[in-house]
Amino acid sequence: MLRVAVCDDDISFLESFPELITRAFAHAGQEITVVTFQEGKSLIDAVEKEKQLFDIVFLDVEMPGVHGFQVAQRLRELSAAIILIFTTYMEHQSREGYRYGAFRYVFKNNLEAEIDEAVSGILKKLGASELGQEEMAFKYRNSGVLERLIIKKADIIYLQAKRSRRVSLRTVCSEYDLVIKPLSEYAQQLPEPIFVPIMRDYLLNCNHVISVQDGFFQLTGGLKLPLGVKREVRKASMEKYLRFLEGRI
Repeated sequence: MLRVAVCDDDISFLESFPELITRAFAHAGQEITVVTFQEGKSLIDAVEKEKQLFDIVFLDVEMPGVHGFQVAQRLRELSAAIILIFTTYMEHQSREGYRYGAFRYVFKNNLEAEIDEAVSGILKKLGASELGQEEMAFKYRNSGVLERLIIKKADIIYLQAKRSRRVSLRTVCSEYDLVIKPLSEYAQQLPEPIFVPIMRDYLLNCNHVISVQDGFFQLTGGLKLPLGVKREVRKASMEKYLRFLEGRI
């Protein structure tokens, strides 16, 4: 089931739009769950502080308080994987929105005609990477108690091999110390080119890379990982990331 957020200050739109997109996704054979927000700050807080996870966000451009583009910028910093759809009446704003990684626009004055096309495009994008909807089970210790964690592979940012032979799992929500198992075993379930080994100690989900700056992968959630210490290691890390980007074209 896909997790969808709708953010709009227009109450009538906020009441009618979830039903419209739920019906459109259902016609395409996909179930969704929808959470609504009346202003941008609430949406940002839900993702950043409450750790709510969304696959898709329908975001109004013109909102009081925090502007839609500002919301988009913060969401993109928190997660590179969120599919951002701007909703607006103003077509001249479309070019500006793509600076924030917008997948597309849906124009409110042509909503009925555009929503099916938008949903089709979203599902094609998700279908191009079925990995995004696959789940994976992990075992970890919580205060000495062995627990089981099941998460979407898309929500994994990276795994790190520690000196104590432990492997740490970093997700969009939290960090977990996994039951002792070599990093290579996890890598078998998290294949390239999306998950790539970095400096032998990391397995990085390239979908969470926002940019590459000053020898570091800048990641969602304000995280970063070095490409490597030695020149040849940095070069190898960059080549793996470029192969990932080429595969998305």
